[in-house]
This record gives sequence, C-alpha cells and structure tokens, in this order.
Amino acid sequence: MDYIEYAKQTSSNRVYPLSIAEGYQCGDIIADNVNDLQCILFWHYCGFAYLSGKLTESFLNRIYEDYFCTVAKRRFVLITDDEKVKQFFEGKDGLVMDQRKEYCFGNDGIFSEEDFNTELRVERTDDSNIEFIQGRIVPAFSWDSSDAFLKNGFGYVAMDGDKYAAVAFSAAVSSEEVDIGVETNEAYRNRGLAKILARYMIREISADGKTPVWAHAAGNTASMRTALEVGFKEIHCNTVIRKA
Repeated sequence: MDYIEYAKQTSSNRVYPLSIAEGYQCGDIIADNVNDLQCILFWHYCGFAYLSGKLTESFLNRIYEDYFCTVAKRRFVLITDDEKVKQFFEGKDGLVMDQRKEYCFGNDGIFSEEDFNTELRVERTDDSNIEFIQGRIVPAFSWDSSDAFLKNGFGYVAMDGDKYAAVAFSAAVSSEEVDIGVETNEAYRNRGLAKILARYMIREISADGKTPVWAHAAGNTASMRTALEVGFKEIHCNTVIRKA
C-alpha cells in the first residue's frame, strides 16, 4: 500500500505524515479500510495527526470515538485545513479548536558570518550533549529515542560551559523537508539564540538539498518573530483540534 503517496497529498505540515510513511520517525498509520482504501490518518509520535484521501463521515466519526472520546496511548492533536473536517468536529463535546501558523522559507539560506555570532559555544547535537537538553520543544518531543534522533535527525545546541542554553533541531524529517523546532532555556532568553541556532539548521538543511519549514501555535509570538527574522514567510493558518 503506497502510504507515501497519501502522505504527499496532505496539505497541512506534509513533512509530518511523510516522516512516518518514509520511515524516518515513529508514528501510526490508520487506514479506513485496507481492502478498499479511501482515506488515511497519520499520527506522528509527537501527537500531531493528519488526514489524507477521500474523507468519509464514518471515518471522521471513528476518529472522534477512538481518539477523542477515549484515553489514547499518547496525545492526539488533529491538524487540518479541510473545512469539511473542521465542520464535522465543530461543537463536539470535549473538543476545542485553535490555529497553527505554517511557513515556507523565503530566501536561499545564505547568511553572513555575523548572523552566527554568539559568546556561547554552539555544538552539533550528539551523545555528549543531548542529555543536557531540557524543555518542552526538544528532540524527545518528536523522537521516541535519542538513538533514533541522532540517526535520522540532527540539531544544534548552545552551551554555556556545561549548561544547556538553547537548542534547534529537526522536529520532523522527510526526503523533501525538515521542520525546525527551537527551545531556549528561560535563563538565556532575549539573547537571539533561537535565531542563531535556526540559521545553523537552515544552512545545513539547504546544503542537503531539502527545504526548511516552520510552524507554531497562532499565539506563539516569540516563534513568529524568530521565523520572520530568519527568512520564513507565513503561508496559511491550519485548524488544530484537540481535547479540552
């Protein structure tokens, strides 16, 4: 069954379903009917879920009952730009809807040396520093193990001696795109570290012939500022459906 082609048809954050279908990252692929495939749910390890194919009301109802009305094995956050999906879940008990902004990269990924200046030590993530990285949006958010991340993903960490200051990393990886995640230790915020590390990511992603992508919750103004300042352009807002 060609899950990759279905993943490519996903219009929202395509890198996440592709990362599962192409085998870069862990997740679940749930088909409506394996004998007469019409639509598929891609459920990434981080909890983001995406739909692809010819959606039916019965499959949407199955998703509501199996993932929103029961205790799932991990968080379940459905992301879509399909108005039919939004209308189906709107007003359903126990659900809330938010928005998530999605960006494309707007330049060639070439920066000046000054764009990378920091008094802290910047290292590529590896076995020697990954244990120091803490926070909410870190490799462990998107990858089921450090070994999997170091094998199929990459990142950069800013260190102050043996203290972790900030990280930028591949939150989702496909053969075409890399979604960039960033996190800054609260004690080191407002020093431009997120932008500097994001540029390291962009430079390497571009050098590998892939496209850097970015997305964040609509209310995350800090992520928005970082995205715009390193060269991303907003393309649209997706609907986010989750448990209340």
